Amino acid sequence: MKPEYFVVHYNEIAIKGKNRPLFERTLIDNIIQSIKGLKANGVKRRYGRVIVNLKEDSQIEKIQEKLGKIPGISSYSPALKSTHETKDMAEKALKLLNEPKSFYIKVKRSFKKHPLKSMDIAREVGTEIFNKTKLPADFVDPDITVFLEVVENGTYIYTEKFKGIGGLPVSVSGKVMVLLSGGIDSPVASFLTLKRGCKNMYIHFHSEPYTKESSRKKVEKLASLIAEYQGQTKIFMVPLIDIQKEIMLKTDKKYRIILYRRFMFRLAEKLARRNKAKALVTGENLGQVASQTIENIHTIQATVNIPIIQPLITYDKQEIIDLAEKIGTFETSIEPHDDCCSLFLPKHPSTKSDLKTVEFEESKLDVEALIKDALKRTEKVTINQDL
Repeated sequence: MKPEYFVVHYNEIAIKGKNRPLFERTLIDNIIQSIKGLKANGVKRRYGRVIVNLKEDSQIEKIQEKLGKIPGISSYSPALKSTHETKDMAEKALKLLNEPKSFYIKVKRSFKKHPLKSMDIAREVGTEIFNKTKLPADFVDPDITVFLEVVENGTYIYTEKFKGIGGLPVSVSGKVMVLLSGGIDSPVASFLTLKRGCKNMYIHFHSEPYTKESSRKKVEKLASLIAEYQGQTKIFMVPLIDIQKEIMLKTDKKYRIILYRRFMFRLAEKLARRNKAKALVTGENLGQVASQTIENIHTIQATVNIPIIQPLITYDKQEIIDLAEKIGTFETSIEPHDDCCSLFLPKHPSTKSDLKTVEFEESKLDVEALIKDALKRTEKVTINQDL
């Protein structure tokens, strides 16, 4: 039976108190943007849920796929609608049953003026179904559960609940700037921040012509994959090679990666402030590589005055890989690419840097001129992707 609606539920939004209307409006706007062009017949909030009204020619499978990628949605269900009459409810429910061995009726009665209590509705609808099918009711392990949501203007009926991403709608938490490499970690970190309501922008550092253009294309592809969860986004492509050359020529080699990263954070902060982003996001994972020890993280981040979000800081690698596979970025992330941070690295980089020592090494460089030049040559790429 072709559904007439999608009933969309949210969990965390429902406990937001006075801010709840803003979160609900944002979620609805995101759904509208996501399914634009798929011939839905409207998206509206109804009685603590969002209802996607379908038409005969709606692209139902594509709409369902889109709903599965919208942060803020806890679950969504293809549904039919009946009146408040239990016989009509049973008639519609029968259209959704596909020869099950047993069934169970679960009622949520939001419309408190309905003359029957939830248990009475379940009993009457269950009796109607049994009389017409002889199917037994099973309260412990039913073959199928029929959900009835009784609201003011009717009853939504469905038998399937598809799990959504959960979290908060994109943009309610403001803009952030994500340091995006071509690896596994940073796309996953990006996904986790947008799930918390952030609108992500990206900054990628390259060392062309020492790194190949294919590495840039890979990063654009990763940004496009993440954009499926948030819509249109921007990538700032920042050349780092001149900074790296200066560091290589003028500073102690064991601090190179730390100095690279300090420049990256400075550049990211500048671009974040220009674009009204309130925080930086990185895929750093404690102890994973030399630059991600406690000492080096402290030394690197001391150069900026902006919040830094590190969603993966305590994850182990397998947890990150599992998430990357789940969100669809893993296969792209493991494609070969040139990492700008790996250029000119010594065999034994410092793992326990001292801030004063690193600042002394950095004093050998014209920091402001190098930053200014890199920003001047930065390119902006727009990733056009419907939410």
